[in-house]
Amino acid sequence: MESPEGTVLPTGRNAGVVKQVISSGIVSIGPLMIGMMQGWTSPMALQLQREDSPVGSMSAMEIANLTTIPGYFGFFLTLAIVYITDRWGRKPALIASAGPSIIGYIVIMFATTIPLLYFGKILGTLAAVCVTVSPMYVSETTHESIRGKLIATCTMQINVGILVGYVLGRYLDFKWFNGFYAVVPAVFVALILLLPETPYFLMAKSREDDAKKSLLWLRGGDVRLAEDELATIKNSKPDDTQEKVTFWQEMKTRASRLALIISLLGFVFQTLSGIYPIINYAGLIFEEAGSPLDPNDSAIVTAVLNLVASFLNLFLIDRFGRKPLLYVSFIGGGVSLTILSVFLYIQQHSGVNETQWGWIPMGSLGMFIFCYGVGLASVPGVLMNEMSPTNVKAVMGTLIGIVGGGLMTAIVQTFPILSEQIGLWFCFAIPAVSNTAGIFFTMFLVRETKGKTLTQIANELNNK
Repeated sequence: MESPEGTVLPTGRNAGVVKQVISSGIVSIGPLMIGMMQGWTSPMALQLQREDSPVGSMSAMEIANLTTIPGYFGFFLTLAIVYITDRWGRKPALIASAGPSIIGYIVIMFATTIPLLYFGKILGTLAAVCVTVSPMYVSETTHESIRGKLIATCTMQINVGILVGYVLGRYLDFKWFNGFYAVVPAVFVALILLLPETPYFLMAKSREDDAKKSLLWLRGGDVRLAEDELATIKNSKPDDTQEKVTFWQEMKTRASRLALIISLLGFVFQTLSGIYPIINYAGLIFEEAGSPLDPNDSAIVTAVLNLVASFLNLFLIDRFGRKPLLYVSFIGGGVSLTILSVFLYIQQHSGVNETQWGWIPMGSLGMFIFCYGVGLASVPGVLMNEMSPTNVKAVMGTLIGIVGGGLMTAIVQTFPILSEQIGLWFCFAIPAVSNTAGIFFTMFLVRETKGKTLTQIANELNNK
């Protein structure tokens, strides 16, 4: 039996779950592309260094520049995507970030000169904006009972993308590899066109009828649930005043300040946790630490471990909450990296039998990667999207991205220098301390957001 409006009768909070899962799955292809982009260099570097490279044999320095320099150009281009996110919506922003990637990888596919590789990589870098916009879309379209799990899917997709890049790079040649990379964003754009804009954005732009249609689609036609949520969004202060309030005016409210501080520190602790040196220098780390694992296989092993932990995170984040998973990551990271740094210090100053004790670095790194994936990999992004006011979410995400990106670049660039000048042990002692400090950050600053609406979270931050 149907309602007079042609929609199904109310079914409660689980109405439209299938559509929410499908829409979130489509949107999470954006982070998948980011992971594929991160996994591009490892397999392609080997092919570009060969004599039969399509652009001629490239040196290690040329490949390093190909990896980093497009990111600087991409950063300025992504500012335009942020403007689109606030001005025209989340859907147009996702399309605008993925569209150039199609052209970019086609250019790379047929590139015969190094400048063409740079041009293609610059266009492909625009997809990085999806790391902010995709979780933003999910947070504004899904019910609070499954929101954390679906936002965490975006993080898991990054790890899937890295693994996809590593594996495909083993079996496909340069042209077919990049051809596959061009197909994925094309499919992504086609599927995004089928989805509605987020009701939070539509209400912020005073498009109430469109917001109701969006909610009806997302809630499986449940009229009562859609109207209740629409009323909640409508009565939310940030959304009612969005077009009148600037970012700095918004920061005068207690909720916005706390959201920025907690989100920023969350991403700072994530960046300082030690994950980026491991992802970028896994082979060198395993080789120097004396692990029995073949260094050439370490990249795939770390990607698999992180993926397994991220998959487990999907089932834990809405069951146990955000704070418990952060505790697991910070405690596990602090313990595992402390053990590793002590082992490396003893190895450097007194020497140990690598054959006998090689399982220590292997076990320590494995424990760290797994604990990181269970919580810290996704929770900062979930918290930011749940706590940030809708009208400044894009700007806040951009500011946090700039800080996090700057820290990540500094860490990746200084890691080899610190390892050579002081020792590999020092490179892991720093994140061991950072993870320990993260325990207190979680204890005193982080707010639990599990099972709460975005409006409830804002009210609690404002002490209402």
